[in-house]
Amino acid sequence: MIDPKSAAGYRLGIVNPLTLVGTEIQSILRERAFPFDKVVLLDSTGTATGALTAIGDEPAIVLPVSDDELEDCDIVFFCGPAEGNREWIERYDEDRFVAIDLSQPSSIEGKLAVAGVNLEEINSDDRLLVSPHPVAIPIALILHQIEMLGRVESCVATVVQPASAFEQLGVEELAKQTISVLNIQTVPHEVFDRQLAFNLYPAAERNEEFITSQIRSLTDPDAQLALLITQGTIFHGHTFSLFLKTKETFDVARITATLRANAAIEFAEGDQAFGTIDAAGKDEVLIAEVRADASIRGGFWVWAVCDNLRRSSALNAVLVAEKVLFGSGMTN
Repeated sequence: MIDPKSAAGYRLGIVNPLTLVGTEIQSILRERAFPFDKVVLLDSTGTATGALTAIGDEPAIVLPVSDDELEDCDIVFFCGPAEGNREWIERYDEDRFVAIDLSQPSSIEGKLAVAGVNLEEINSDDRLLVSPHPVAIPIALILHQIEMLGRVESCVATVVQPASAFEQLGVEELAKQTISVLNIQTVPHEVFDRQLAFNLYPAAERNEEFITSQIRSLTDPDAQLALLITQGTIFHGHTFSLFLKTKETFDVARITATLRANAAIEFAEGDQAFGTIDAAGKDEVLIAEVRADASIRGGFWVWAVCDNLRRSSALNAVLVAEKVLFGSGMTN
């Protein structure tokens, strides 16, 4: 447990709070009744300074990030683009705050932290923590559970990325494109280099090598891992199609039971079949199907969906913060 700098309680900083993830962190802090005295909203990009917003029911102004503000904080969440955050994250030691980096792709060599995978290894001495890429977290969770059964020899993952990976501008352009296509009008493409509405193609910004390196750091590094990220007509939520091969052959019931044992994973019940839309606002990785492959010994398929702004980003960061500040008491 870390003692707060102020006798009044913990003081939190959120850098680039008007990003989709920054906004989600604020929502989750309220939902979980996170015990803080003060939250300060900071801008590292130069584009949001002076913006009027709110913290809960109280009006708030986004301030430029500075040493004075960081020195006052116990823990700081860094959202938004990595290039503007790096110099400020590196002040964590001098300014004595815990830095949780959600920048994508992160350029900081901090300790990767994922609730449901390695949170028990995090303690109050860890002051520079990285919440991995939103694609890496669900895959790492699934692999971590399967590795409890036996060695995973290989995993081939295909991911459909949502428009919200490009912030609100991406969401808005997909909506405009959808309306334009239906009305047989010219399709706008300022965010995306082509028509995304009613389309699926290899993503332009993929960072696949970076993401696989994070997954390997969280799971068995000897397992072969291949990743393909596509861009699809989805507003929010990642869709995962995973083919895994284990050294031993396990029946689907045993694999399913092992995955269910992780509180961060939820299965469809009865005739329900999870789709990407079902992940919106959910705290868990939702698994619709686990199916054995009939032609490859030890091979099976996992089809899953996850809200890219919650479990894969904001919620993971808040759970990490709770672990650092309070130990295991609040974390679930």
